[in-house]
Amino acid sequence: MRCSLTLPLLVFALLSACGGKGDGEAATPPGSSASAPPPTPPILSGVVSVGAPVGGATVSVVDAKGVALGKVTANAVDGSYRLTLPAASPALPLLLQAQGVDAAGLPVLFHTLVPTAANSATTTVHLTPLTQAVTALALGDDPAPSFAKAADAGLVDAGKRVADAATFLKSLLKSPLTDVKITDASKLDLISDAGFATSKSSADLLLESTRVWIDRESGKLALASKFVPSPAAEVEVKLSTAKTELAKGSTGVPASAVTTTAVVTSAAATVLPPATTLDGIVTTLNPLLAQTGASATTFSGSTALTGYTQHEGRTLADLANLLLAWNNRGLQLGPLQILGCLDEVITKGNCLRVAVASAVTDRSGKVQERLINAATYSATTKRWSLVGNGKGVGFAVVPFSAQHYLFDGTVDASAGTTPGKGVEVRLTGQPSGISSATVQTAIGFALPLATCQQTLLCVAPVGAVSVIPTGGPSDQWLTPGTIGWLGGADAVRGALFRAGYSTVGGAETAQSYLPTSMELEPTTARHPVLEGLSTEAPLALTQLMQGVTVKWSTWAAAQPDLRVLRVRALLRYSNGVLRQEVVVEPGATQAAIPAFGAVPTRTVAEVWLEAADGQGRRHYSRYLVKV
Repeated sequence: MRCSLTLPLLVFALLSACGGKGDGEAATPPGSSASAPPPTPPILSGVVSVGAPVGGATVSVVDAKGVALGKVTANAVDGSYRLTLPAASPALPLLLQAQGVDAAGLPVLFHTLVPTAANSATTTVHLTPLTQAVTALALGDDPAPSFAKAADAGLVDAGKRVADAATFLKSLLKSPLTDVKITDASKLDLISDAGFATSKSSADLLLESTRVWIDRESGKLALASKFVPSPAAEVEVKLSTAKTELAKGSTGVPASAVTTTAVVTSAAATVLPPATTLDGIVTTLNPLLAQTGASATTFSGSTALTGYTQHEGRTLADLANLLLAWNNRGLQLGPLQILGCLDEVITKGNCLRVAVASAVTDRSGKVQERLINAATYSATTKRWSLVGNGKGVGFAVVPFSAQHYLFDGTVDASAGTTPGKGVEVRLTGQPSGISSATVQTAIGFALPLATCQQTLLCVAPVGAVSVIPTGGPSDQWLTPGTIGWLGGADAVRGALFRAGYSTVGGAETAQSYLPTSMELEPTTARHPVLEGLSTEAPLALTQLMQGVTVKWSTWAAAQPDLRVLRVRALLRYSNGVLRQEVVVEPGATQAAIPAFGAVPTRTVAEVWLEAADGQGRRHYSRYLVKV
């Protein structure tokens, strides 16, 4: 009898399914009532990680025909998951997706394409920035659309390119591989290596050291070291070209898809090796956070804060009091995630102020707070400590786009039928006591900022001591349509903006790099859409006065790489504004706006939704409220 069997991914090939038995047992004769034992359900397990674990991420699986095979929530603390697939053999290969939020609060969306069969019931499949890169190279495109329409994505052919895609990717990461002491890259499995599940191991530090992203508009995979201050790409790969070359097998030249002069990311030979002990900061502070009878001096005197100055206006005393408050709430720090380098003077191969983030959780593993600060390594004490960025205020610039809607949910044509775009300038005026500042663009033009009845300073006319705010995020916007000095060089990833201001300690300057490029043609679909609005059911002022819950689940399902950060409702008057702001928890698709109650006669009412992608780009939706 001829046995024809397609070996499914991650599933035992049972001889009995072809009419025979293993272990020396005789085959069951035709017509016998005996039946083959049911196949063992295959199990996928691994971690979702950016270096630090992505706790609470949702892991989903589809097969090559687009059939959903299940989903599971990763462990809230260590990012591990375990998913039992249906016993029925799926169409191969499988495509996994992880959707979550990193330690800094930004959304992550990773994919892994698993092409090969395993000889055990449980197979390790991680989801990381590097598996995202491998999958993108094999597919020749951003994996997210392929996951949404897997049946049409050519997964079978892409699966054949995964191994070569991983080899090619490792060739681009030659420098960090050397820095983390991985001497034989051929032995590092980017999909299943156990090291990716161990915090600050060599494999884990490879994740920590490298920025990985996909530029949708250019169709390129981009890579860069995190230990250089600028987030600009060092190596870019045209995905469509890489796919073509990888498909040629041994005759292909995937390196021809590299469009940059550099073909490897930068080395960080000084700072990266000691990073194996970076989480010593956490293991030093967590016992203090659990200590009964702790005081602020318990924390300010800790070796984990040796050399601390200030961070965006938060002094040592402020940080100690914050940690004491977390002690009183029973919170603990999670592993530190490396975000980048905050040095203003660049030292090749080193970074003296490493930007780090930690998810601060309660006993259930739920994130309650986030610690974002700067750490440094002492070669003398062989220890890491938090030191801050040394600045008296917070200063950051981010690209944004904005879509304006009317109260019935239709686009507000008076504000433009397509989304506007620009750069948002965030400089903290309060509680730092700063009433004015100057921001200089990458091209070199300078613009004034002034106090405006809120935490952030507002873009202001020259000479203004204060301005009346609109209450919306547009108070901090620089847009090409209104600021003629804003040029193309100001809108690209890595554009350097500088700020000047005076604090109680004297004059100070700060700098911030644009974390990602302004979109050339932002689309309406990327901006949050409220549900249930129509001419018959408009967003009305009476709802804001009484309190209203707004929802956006349909939009969220269609944009898995974005998350709504906050919802802001405002009532604007001739001389001021009233605001209600709701911070949205990760994964939430609705927000309850508190009631305004009785207020004087208003002129304008609006609701703003602020969403962000994993690179920090903001997508705003403004809804005009019917008054």
